Amino acid sequence: MKKWLRGGLIALAALQTVVSVWQYVFPRSFYDDFPTVSLDPPYNEHLLSDVGGLGLALTAMLFYAAWVMEGRVVLSALTGYLVYAATHFLFHVRHFGHFSLRDAVGVGTGLGIEVVLALVLLYVAWRLTPGRGNGGRGPAVPSGR
Repeated sequence: MKKWLRGGLIALAALQTVVSVWQYVFPRSFYDDFPTVSLDPPYNEHLLSDVGGLGLALTAMLFYAAWVMEGRVVLSALTGYLVYAATHFLFHVRHFGHFSLRDAVGVGTGLGIEVVLALVLLYVAWRLTPGRGNGGRGPAVPSGR
């Protein structure tokens, strides 16, 4: 389960990296070319690059958690990611009025998968954290990488 958890953390971080670098480095391209983003005008370079920077911070936390595999770090990174993914998902499911059915299903499914994956990884990390009753101060897995 340790390798599965690390792989899941890396997968979330990699996906977040792609989106965040695109937002931060090429905000206009992200707005114009990422599916459905341009459905929420107007374009705002400042907002897109700020969101990209925040996404990069989240990416760094996920990669660090995958590297150290320490209980509190992993749980913290996944909790932060889950808050982001869940609020992003909830926004979109409440604002599909101007989306085509295909776009609504695609966005809802993709964002929903992120939430489910984060929940599953959070559960696995919680189960692997020794001494859960002591605030997860132990490593996420037995010693050794």
